Amino acid sequence: MSEVPSTADQPITISLRVRSFLATLIGVLACGILIGLPWLFAWCYPLGLLGYTVLIVRAARHSKLRAGVESFVIGAIALALAFHWAANSIFNTTHLSYTLSFLVYIGLVLWEAIAFMLLGLAASYVYSRGPRWLWLVVPVWVAIQAHWPKIFNWATAHAYLGFPPILQLAEWAGTSGVTACAVLASVALARVWLSGFTDRSAVIESTIAVLAVIAASLWGLQSLAHWQQRSQNSTTIRVAAIQVDPTFVESLGKMQGLSDHIRDRVDLLLWPESTLGHYNVTMDHFGDRDYTLVNSELPCPAIDPYPSIYCDLLAGGKTYDEGGRGKGPYKNTAFLLNKSNYIIGRYVKRTLMPIGEYVPGEKWFPILRDWAAVSTELIRGTNDEPLTLSSGEKIGVLVCYEDMVADNASSSVREGAQCLVALVNGSAFKDEDTLLQHLQLAQLRTIENRRAMIRCAATGVTCLIGPDGEIQEQLPLGVESSLVVDVPLETEQTFYTRHGEWFSRICSICSVACLLGIGIKRRESTKI
Repeated sequence: MSEVPSTADQPITISLRVRSFLATLIGVLACGILIGLPWLFAWCYPLGLLGYTVLIVRAARHSKLRAGVESFVIGAIALALAFHWAANSIFNTTHLSYTLSFLVYIGLVLWEAIAFMLLGLAASYVYSRGPRWLWLVVPVWVAIQAHWPKIFNWATAHAYLGFPPILQLAEWAGTSGVTACAVLASVALARVWLSGFTDRSAVIESTIAVLAVIAASLWGLQSLAHWQQRSQNSTTIRVAAIQVDPTFVESLGKMQGLSDHIRDRVDLLLWPESTLGHYNVTMDHFGDRDYTLVNSELPCPAIDPYPSIYCDLLAGGKTYDEGGRGKGPYKNTAFLLNKSNYIIGRYVKRTLMPIGEYVPGEKWFPILRDWAAVSTELIRGTNDEPLTLSSGEKIGVLVCYEDMVADNASSSVREGAQCLVALVNGSAFKDEDTLLQHLQLAQLRTIENRRAMIRCAATGVTCLIGPDGEIQEQLPLGVESSLVVDVPLETEQTFYTRHGEWFSRICSICSVACLLGIGIKRRESTKI
């Protein structure tokens, strides 16, 4: 006959449960903050390393259900902290009320937190099969980040911008390679944490993993020195980027005035995205006002963009096909003009920005476009060839969101781009963290392809990023000014440029094969 717990024991049991719940809550909250902080402060990358370690340890110790739930909450906290600006940005750029904007923001955070839930499930599942299977978390996380559809184009790699040596791996394996190295360090710590220093195999395995990370970092230091020296000895072009918000009245005059001050000192002028007007795609010059009036939409802020043009000018606008005047659809276009005001090259944006230029699911729910204030229909470009300057240099052009997209940059470099140029508006985003994180997402493009990138942004960050990923010069946010820099040119192609996301594909194949193998072995052992 079992004993019935006395009423005196019940308060003790409840107290223990409350303490356990509070301990779990504090642990999950702290873990989420650790993972999210490096997005706001690059020097916090060691805290991010610790955060991923704690997440893996917690998930490995618990059942799949609890691991998935905790990891989901950890991811939501990290993402909410990192992208805290998103609610205000949605409110400022859509027709939604602030309450609905905040709910959309929460929905996006929860959607992307599912990736962390999958990470927790994987850690719990593989560790339950045996401690050594924990290493499988590395390729699994790479595969999850490569394939889970995201609105914010983030990756674990971007949390390590404060440690440039490890970023140099992107030359070989892209963002996925950097992510794998970072998570390898976290799994090494987790392996010893879970098994203890008395477990010889755990210590040996973790030591090998840590030595691999150290070796990669030492190679990265050498690579940094190499590319810094190489950039100094490279052929260069002198470029001036004008930082002026094109939404302001008289913005075109300000751009012209700032450009006049640097006359005869540059080979290429850059004006931001959305600086010019909407023009017929057949228009080939700006030398005749009447010709431009016939081939543009009115009111047009740039009938005559720069009468005193003295070098090549690259500026953003839009084009429409014959019959599309006043109704579209349009193409977000970068125009390359020569000293005679002839259009010698065009680039059409290939990747549209979610919510800003299209809304996921709009084909099934057209009302989403109205809520998101997306009134203009845009067509994607298909040509990834670089534009050729009058002097013969080839520049790979990226517009707005595209400097976050790895394939856009690498495809232009494969076609011969000697440097990268990004034209960005971003004036709709008022929070400085938004503009800074946009830059963070763009920095790895330079290392992946070993091409310098000059960004010309309406409100910031206008800057030059070297082929080593380091920001060499930049303008303050929100200041109307010009940045004149010598941009190094390169012609050699990296392994990543030639082969793209080979590493993430291998990780995906290995993850699926190993997880299926574990499942098959488990069923066979159950039958026996």
